Amino acid sequence: MSQKILFFLFLFFGCEVSQSSNLGIENFKGYLLNGNLVTLQSLTYPRVVLNVYSPTCVPCYKEIPTLNLIHQELEKTRFGKLYIAIDPYLILENVGNHNEETIYQEAAKIMLEEVRKRNIQADVLIMKPPFQVTPRGGLITGTPETLLFKTNPLRLYYNFIGSISEKTNPEEIQNDSRYKFFMKILGGI
Repeated sequence: MSQKILFFLFLFFGCEVSQSSNLGIENFKGYLLNGNLVTLQSLTYPRVVLNVYSPTCVPCYKEIPTLNLIHQELEKTRFGKLYIAIDPYLILENVGNHNEETIYQEAAKIMLEEVRKRNIQADVLIMKPPFQVTPRGGLITGTPETLLFKTNPLRLYYNFIGSISEKTNPEEIQNDSRYKFFMKILGGI
């Protein structure tokens, strides 16, 4: 075969996008506040959005009007699903040797109150390991962070650091440059 044909075959077949999950995210799963387990790998929406939240994080709860707006848009278009993701080990004190059920129950109590107090409209997922907020070099380094995934297979394609917008009025949110950037990266809406 000529070198040109071999080069073409290499480009055509050698540069194929991987058809598997990345960074261990295929193992991401969490409990809804009603106790049902959600496995991100099994979701069929084109996009999945995880907003990493903590009740002690002021920018986290200041961005709730924006998250509610994104949640409503995704629900309306069925293009994706937004979850508020909680690392229970981040929000609970003295977890020690508690079992998974106790940890979930304690985190759920805190988050049920947050949902009520802060008018959180998106579903809350209390995440299981290997999901973890690790300020020193992990995939998720703090709150708020918003992870954007494509599905089939589940692949992380963007990690939005910080608040998307802390505006409260829907018109102001939609005109915020960070919100516009986020929606462009989310795509398809």
